[in-house]
Amino acid sequence: MSDLNVLVVDDEPAVRQVLSAAIGKAGYPVEMAGSAAEALAKLDKTPFDVVLSDVFMPITDGIELLRQARTRGHNATFIMVTAFSSVDSAIDAIKAGAWDYITKPVRNEEIVHRLEQIDALRGLREENRALRSLVLGGGQPAFQFNSPAMQATERLISRVAPTDSTVLISGESGTGKGVTARRIHELSPRRDGPFVAVNCGAIPENLIESELFGHTKGAFTSADRARRGLFMQADRGTIFLDEIGELPLSMQTKLLHVIEAKEVRPLGAEQSRKVDVRIIAATNRDLPAFVAQGRFREDLFFRLSVFQIGMPALRERRADIPGLMRHLMAQRELPSGSGASAGQALTIDPEAEDMLIAFSWPGNVRQLENVLHRAAILADGGCIHAADLPPEVSRVPALGPASAPSAEASECSLRERVRRFEVSLIRRAIEEAGGDRRLAAQRLGIGLSSLYRKLDEFGADPAAG
Repeated sequence: MSDLNVLVVDDEPAVRQVLSAAIGKAGYPVEMAGSAAEALAKLDKTPFDVVLSDVFMPITDGIELLRQARTRGHNATFIMVTAFSSVDSAIDAIKAGAWDYITKPVRNEEIVHRLEQIDALRGLREENRALRSLVLGGGQPAFQFNSPAMQATERLISRVAPTDSTVLISGESGTGKGVTARRIHELSPRRDGPFVAVNCGAIPENLIESELFGHTKGAFTSADRARRGLFMQADRGTIFLDEIGELPLSMQTKLLHVIEAKEVRPLGAEQSRKVDVRIIAATNRDLPAFVAQGRFREDLFFRLSVFQIGMPALRERRADIPGLMRHLMAQRELPSGSGASAGQALTIDPEAEDMLIAFSWPGNVRQLENVLHRAAILADGGCIHAADLPPEVSRVPALGPASAPSAEASECSLRERVRRFEVSLIRRAIEEAGGDRRLAAQRLGIGLSSLYRKLDEFGADPAAG
């Protein structure tokens, strides 16, 4: 049985009984009220999740019931029941805050379907609230970024989040575009509304319109019942359109209309429906190049890119890698049989850490997480060693002329090769900081004393070639 509590409000006893019986048979706890006054009294005593109310009732109608419930602070989801002749009134109720309306004669399966959708959406909202504390640390980053690139990104997020502006997030795969979209939502006034993520590249072209905008029963051959699209599910919240560059041109036109008119029209419907949704899009494609090639609408690009955030690649913000590693390791449970004691935290030895910092990370943060997951499985005693890292990481590929290994380096021990690479990395950081060792240490993600210790240990003169 679901714990979704339902209140049925109708002045006709027979209608109340039939609707309540169907809802109870579907496994939902249900109560009845014969008037708006009785409904308000029950709402004041019981935190109902859903109110199924007739629009036309004597003394106080369903729309006024909705308004009074909101005034009293009740957050129940309202579904209005109306005759075809009063559809306009039901639309007024939608504007007043109702979730949906059902036209008479009411079919039991249609009611159950609506309740199933609300139940699923409620679960999504609870999951988002849990993610707020788990992933986002209650609206704050999970750790402090040390790289100037990510500090600049954080400033952009904090500026745009309180607004209702559309946002376009660009960057390579695995750089955290989805996490950034969630942070914008969680820091916004819409934080208590739904966050609906859509992978535009994963939905077949012939289904994407129905997925986004919904459809009526009979809109196409297999449409045996009406479906609320993802835009309606995201109403009063945020929809995250990931891989927006994969959206077909025909859908780009319809998306542009949604942005401009703030309304969607389900497949097979005669009327459009207003929707209050913030749009955040993301891409790893070069959208301006797509525009030039005719693969992406220029007007849609301008609409989406009102505020742009570019996610830097992990190799461009190495100072964040130590913090990222520790954050990801803290979330990782040690596998049984690793030899670690109960409750022991996963650690990493300096040699393996240096290798991870030195690696180029073509898969960015997602690849780092996967590498640490693999290493945690192999780690004996809960400590990751160089031997636990995959070969592509432990070989430490060169990053440029300043770090290219000499011919004899290939014959050196692994530790000596890492030492030489670290020397070149430190030299380059000091050079890029204009000789400012404190700034170089910050960019490397180490303390100033650690930088001097390494210079003394390696006998590395930054001025030497």
